[in-house]
Formats: sequence, structure tokens, C-alpha cells
Amino acid sequence: MAKNRWLIPEGIRTPKLAIIGLGKMGLLHAGVHSALQGAPLIVASEKEGFIVRMIQKMIPQAKIYEDYTEMVANEPDLEGVVITTPIHTHAPIIMDILKARENLGIFVEKPLCTNYSDAVKICTAVKRTKCANMVGFQKRYAATFKRAKDLLSTGEIGQPQFFKSYSFMSDIFRKGKGWRFDKESGGVTLEVGPHLLDLLIWYFGEPERLTGFRKRLYSEQVEDYVHAAMEFPSGLAGYADISWSIRNYRLPEVYVEVNGTNGVLTVCDDYVKLQLEGDSATTPAGTYLHRRPQLQPSVPFLLGDPEFCLQDQVFQDNLQTGRSSEPDFEDAAKVNSLMDKIGNL
Repeated sequence: MAKNRWLIPEGIRTPKLAIIGLGKMGLLHAGVHSALQGAPLIVASEKEGFIVRMIQKMIPQAKIYEDYTEMVANEPDLEGVVITTPIHTHAPIIMDILKARENLGIFVEKPLCTNYSDAVKICTAVKRTKCANMVGFQKRYAATFKRAKDLLSTGEIGQPQFFKSYSFMSDIFRKGKGWRFDKESGGVTLEVGPHLLDLLIWYFGEPERLTGFRKRLYSEQVEDYVHAAMEFPSGLAGYADISWSIRNYRLPEVYVEVNGTNGVLTVCDDYVKLQLEGDSATTPAGTYLHRRPQLQPSVPFLLGDPEFCLQDQVFQDNLQTGRSSEPDFEDAAKVNSLMDKIGNL
């Protein structure tokens, strides 16, 4: 396949990448990176035979390894890997790669790992390397949530006083079997909560006090609903509700509403709403509604949401420079710390 010169300027070298785990997210990232580079990614690690046969039928030149350590050892020109395996496998895979190739860039889907203890070990290990690292909290690249971050940073609503937030989906309404119902999965906090918790830390910093409760509605080993109330050093207080058992949320939805001394900021995937009681430094008093299409920066193609393209482009750029961009492993470790505290409620 010829390189797409609209995406890749003449003379620009693209980094060689491999995917570890060819499930839904692995295929998504493989598609995004292939489109960005104008040529298919042909190196991956996957244990499931059916998936391997399917990929090799579609891309005969693909090199699929069953063992990711063998892949890393036998592909010396690899510059980065994208890890999209189940959450409980993230930590051992990352540590194995850091030991084998300390200069190999690592992108891992969210969250970084299952617990804060492993996150600390990963962050300690990566500091001893030149590894460009990034975690897939792509909501930071979503147009609405990024605009909300900018509005909070410039003080449009004054000093934030209280917030309410949720991450909901309509998925589990009966007892069942499978990975989601196993204790190893981490329950709704690890599966549905990370994006929201990352946004709250990005917006406000880490909370200094946490209270709340967890509730099992249908599952026997993990929680289906979490309510976490938080207080921050600034005096801000608020709460996060997380559940996969809320009706009328066919698609997952993340929502944050912040009340400040000069108004209210509301943000979700679809829009940002700003209600100002008085003039801010840059904006007259009034109500302003900005929908996602008005805010969305141009991307060269769409596969999944635009933020996947933006995020993966940043990772490719990082491999060229050797630097890490937010959210990196240290940013993600803060989310693991908060999830651990929620797990102890």
C-alpha cells in the first residue's frame, strides 16, 4: 500500500509500532495508527487463534506473535507498542517491556493497571528509562472536555465551590457470568469510572478527603454502583456517581457540572454550557452553549471518536521526540490512587 501523502508529508519518517492485544480497542488503535501512517501495522501479539486467523487472512504479510516478549525480542526496529489487553495484565506486560527494551515507547489503554501499588512500581521503573509513555485517557482530547478545562483554568465561573458528576451506562441488569462479574475485573470503578475520575483530577487536582459507598445490585463479586463524595484543598466539594446499571444510557455518558462564585459550567460529550451571573475577564454575563461540532478541531479521518485520532497522533509524535505527553504514567497513577480509595469505602 502506498503511503497517504496527505497525512504523511514527503520525507517524514513514521515510527514502527506493534499492538499487544487485538480485541476491540486493539483493532481500533491499529486502524487509527495505520491511517495516520498511510500503511497498515503488520506486527502484533495476540493469543486468540480465531482473531489471528482473521487478521492473517485480511493482511497476509502480518506477523502475529502469541508471546509479546518474543515479539519484542525478534523485532529490534520496533519503536513503540500499544497495549490493549485486559486491565489485570497491564502491569506485568509493562514491566516485562521496560526490562527488555528501556527505550521502547509504551501506550497503554486506560487505566494504567488495577491498583496503586503496581502503578507506583511502574512509575519508579519508567523513571530509570528513556521510554516515552502515555495512557489512553482520550477524554482529555475530546473537544468539549478540553474546552471545559480551558474555561476552568481561566476562571470564567470564578472560584469553583461544588460539583456533581457521573459516568453512567445501561449494561448490567441481571446476574450473569463472564469477566465483568469476576472480582479480578475490578467492577464498575475500574471499567466505567476511570475517564470521569481522570477528568476530575485534571480539572481540580487530587482530593484530600473521600467518603461514600459502593453497592452490588446484580453482581455477586463486584460493585455495580459507586457514590464517592470528595473534598479538595481549595475548599471545593462534590461527588461522582459511577454505574453500569442505570437505564436510558444506551451509550456511556460522562457528565460534570461545576458551580462557582460567578456561575455554572456544565460539560458532557455533546456540549459545554457556560452560565455567567456577571462579566468574567473575557466574557459578558449570560448563557453560552457550545456543541461538539462547533468546537471539534479538524482531524484527517474518523475512526471512533475524533479524540482517538488526536491522542494517537500525539503518541506517534512522542516516539519521534522521546518525550511523554499527558496523560503519562504518573498522571494515570493518580487515578489508580483514587480508585483504590474508592475501593476501600
